[in-house]
Amino acid sequence: MSGIVHSWPFEIDFNRAQIRSRIKETDILDFKPEASYIVFTDGSKYYAKNGDSGTIEFTDTDISNLLQNAINTLYSKYGGGRIFIKRGTYYPTKTITIPDGINLIIEGEGNNTVFRYTSQFNLFKHAPSNPSWTSIIVLRSFKVDRSGSGSNNTDVLVIWYAKLAMFDNIEVVDDYRTADGDEAINANNNIVAIAQNCRVFNKSYGIWVGGHLSIARGNYVYNTAKVGVAGAGLLSNLALPPGYSAGGVTIIEDNICVDCGRVDEAIAVDYGPAGKLTEGLGIIRNNLVMSQNYSVTHPINALYVSHAVVEGNKVYGSVVGSMLGTSPSDTGITYLVVRNNAFNVTANNNWVRPSLYAKTVIVENNELRVNSAVSTDVLSRFDVKCDYLVFRGNRIIITTPSGYYSEYVLYVTPLGNTDFYAVIENNYIDAPVSNVWTAPIEIYSSASVNHYIWFMKNYVKSTTNPWRVLSVAGNNNNLTFYVLYRDNIALGALPNKVGFRNDTSGYTTTGIIDTDALAEVLKNAVIKYMKRNSGVATFSGDGATTQFKIAHGLASTPSKVIVTPGSSDAKGSFYVTADSTYIYVNYSTAPPSGTNNVVLYWYAEV
Repeated sequence: MSGIVHSWPFEIDFNRAQIRSRIKETDILDFKPEASYIVFTDGSKYYAKNGDSGTIEFTDTDISNLLQNAINTLYSKYGGGRIFIKRGTYYPTKTITIPDGINLIIEGEGNNTVFRYTSQFNLFKHAPSNPSWTSIIVLRSFKVDRSGSGSNNTDVLVIWYAKLAMFDNIEVVDDYRTADGDEAINANNNIVAIAQNCRVFNKSYGIWVGGHLSIARGNYVYNTAKVGVAGAGLLSNLALPPGYSAGGVTIIEDNICVDCGRVDEAIAVDYGPAGKLTEGLGIIRNNLVMSQNYSVTHPINALYVSHAVVEGNKVYGSVVGSMLGTSPSDTGITYLVVRNNAFNVTANNNWVRPSLYAKTVIVENNELRVNSAVSTDVLSRFDVKCDYLVFRGNRIIITTPSGYYSEYVLYVTPLGNTDFYAVIENNYIDAPVSNVWTAPIEIYSSASVNHYIWFMKNYVKSTTNPWRVLSVAGNNNNLTFYVLYRDNIALGALPNKVGFRNDTSGYTTTGIIDTDALAEVLKNAVIKYMKRNSGVATFSGDGATTQFKIAHGLASTPSKVIVTPGSSDAKGSFYVTADSTYIYVNYSTAPPSGTNNVVLYWYAEV
């Protein structure tokens, strides 16, 4: 099989029916009738009966030995087969090794088939040192009970380097631990890895799927210290199958994680920094993350992939870390889509902000509700670093204790790889924002590129008194921002303004704007109006001056100018001319002498 296709579509939505069809095809194993065993126990011994003849071929007092013999016999005679383990409690004593190149199904009767042990070993393991990548292994419908294992920190089910590794309807119960190397299901660098309809209780790690195609779907994980459900593509620091590159597609969907990620992440796609991939897609959708008894550190992470879609997820409860995290932009993400998610959380730390780093970031139709439970300013903003941004249709409501702030709501840093573009529109924002040099939304740049910002139809409310709705700032010399600021509504103590500043003395920020609200210079900035400007000009007549100049602030000579007298002394016959800097009002007879007696209302557009 050849390497990965070298371009993903911009809008990625894998068809679930196609995926399920692909899984179904790979799950069909055509065994001869005699290539099967039925395993059962009478309470003191274990038996393996041939599924075709009904002859008991193996008897042992150790279930590990019996299953190993059954697997080896099926492999040597038929290249694999099926082992059905009837209801009962089985007490394994050591790891059961699955040989390379086998086609094998091990299946029980759901929670009625129980493996019970507390010692430190893997139950089933496939991790050949020189893999052929031809094994098809399906583990299905049984329970592993390791409760009471204490400090045991060993993985339970391990399948690496297989053509297909599938875990279906498996339950693992253990004791809660924070140690690494303690996963209920560990599937790494397979061609296809699937974990579905499984349940994990009280582990360090719950479920990890890794492969060129990795799918974790419909699982329930409760009380894990680190990962709840996670996955990755093929990792470059591990063995790769012939013809495959690092990367692939990982889909984490329809899972429920309760009290997971207590010291790490609940749901994650994590290809690892060793990859720095150019082709790796992670899809995290329709998952539910809840904190019931403990806080979650990172509910959702998408790390070190080239494309990520985070869609339709719900996060509820107490959070002490970033609600949604991505890897730093220099390690890979090209496109990041965050859409239709709901975060309704209590912040038990001052750092709970979603951190979104990618060349292109699309944040649409999400709901973010943060209620701070700490007496401190809370960094609950969307922290975005990108070249292109769409931030549209989001509803953000942040509450803090009296006297404390949420700092920004959206804080954007251009990467500077190319001209920066941002569309920020149709958002509802309600948050107490600090009134010292801040605003609900700030774009802060150190990049020597042009910056184009569309800021339209946003509804912004603040119970505190920030100085403006939108702040455009930086600390580089000769920064230029082209801003369209129109049809926004500001409520509460928030003035409807856009402000410009540069934080470095001797440097300037130039704002070229089209706005229907106030624009202001705060520090080391110059404003030019791009298309239109208006105002009131007031002069003192002296009875001799017939021409009055109004600085229009447009980027070039206006094509349309309207001047209307605003006082009786400003009446009279006059005509208007203009150049790239001024509007000239030319009277046929000089207005009379007076103080501020010539008032002119004016409008101009390019």
